[in-house]
Amino acid sequence: MNYLRTIWQGMVPANPVFVMALGLCSTLAVTLRVENAFFMAVMVGATTMFSSLAISLLRYRIPFRFRLISYMLVVVTAVISVEQLLRAWYPDMARALGPYVGLIVTNCVVMGRLEAYAVSHRPVEAFCDALGVSLGYLCVLLGIAGIRELLGNGTLWGLSVMPDFYIACRVFNSPPGAFIVFAGLLYLVNRLRAAAGRES
Repeated sequence: MNYLRTIWQGMVPANPVFVMALGLCSTLAVTLRVENAFFMAVMVGATTMFSSLAISLLRYRIPFRFRLISYMLVVVTAVISVEQLLRAWYPDMARALGPYVGLIVTNCVVMGRLEAYAVSHRPVEAFCDALGVSLGYLCVLLGIAGIRELLGNGTLWGLSVMPDFYIACRVFNSPPGAFIVFAGLLYLVNRLRAAAGRES
């Protein structure tokens, strides 16, 4: 098994947002600022990797009819752990993300990888898959948040980077702005995928 290929597969060909269209609600909701997007992606990634590894280790001990509730228990444990760490180390960020942290429990990115990959693969393979998907999710969130914060506020990670004459386009701070950026990036990704398909 080529572990690097597994990681790459999760990042690009099976990107959870642009290719599989998973976790769109939280993706658009937390991408107003790069800082928020980064912490959310890290927490989703940590939850995905821990849960995938745990489910892979327990895959022969989980009865088929109880698999979904087993997934939920493992994911809830991971989410509570990362949430408590966030509250302890970055309380301001914990308040900023608010209820979106709890929604990681039902995030389709996490549950999808458990059902589609972790439950049928060895622990190392499951971890590499989760790592790739997590990195892909991180790239998407940072991309959307970077564009929205830059155009909507003229800042990146709260630091002013645009010239003084720049007039912020506040539409990017609104929900429609999130959809506009997402649609533009999705169009670009699809064009690149189509071009790559023609070349191969």
